[in-house]
Amino acid sequence: MRKPKERKQPGAERRLEPSPFGDGDLRRRWAERIDGYDSLKLALPELLAVREERAKRHLTDVDWLWIEARIEERVAVLRFKDLTYEQIRTLTLTMEPIDEVQRRYEEAARRGDGAEIEALAADFRRRYKPPVMPTSPFMKTETVLSEWLMKRRSLNWFAPTIDELRARRGVTVFKEGWPEPAADTVAT
Repeated sequence: MRKPKERKQPGAERRLEPSPFGDGDLRRRWAERIDGYDSLKLALPELLAVREERAKRHLTDVDWLWIEARIEERVAVLRFKDLTYEQIRTLTLTMEPIDEVQRRYEEAARRGDGAEIEALAADFRRRYKPPVMPTSPFMKTETVLSEWLMKRRSLNWFAPTIDELRARRGVTVFKEGWPEPAADTVAT
């Protein structure tokens, strides 16, 4: 009789030691703090505060991205402990009706110009990014806001000069004359 092969678990091996990247002490302190959250009333305000404090550099601060992700994980689990299925489906975790939030942001997007809609979309993401709002309604609203933003931005997009577009977006030019004009468009 043949002995069966020993099967290896698929995927990467679980890391048992802390990550060598980032500020390990800061992450460890926050991990202990997050593990202590035993209700949504403790975890949700912390998540919203972290998002608000880090709004300007939310994509570059890797330690805080890690911390925010750990808080999000905890909030996502605790919502099932503290709320009913019906509440999770119809309310954000801040207890606002999902359909009213969607309607409010969509109406504001219809009235706004490009800059206003951009600020509106950033505010929506910061306040309602899952798990605060369930993923399906969040993505639906995000899509509507993005469509309105693209429509507003594309009006007369090719009429302004590159310098006007740069000024409108607050661009800092590091190298003058870039991009160089194509050879066939250079005046002789």
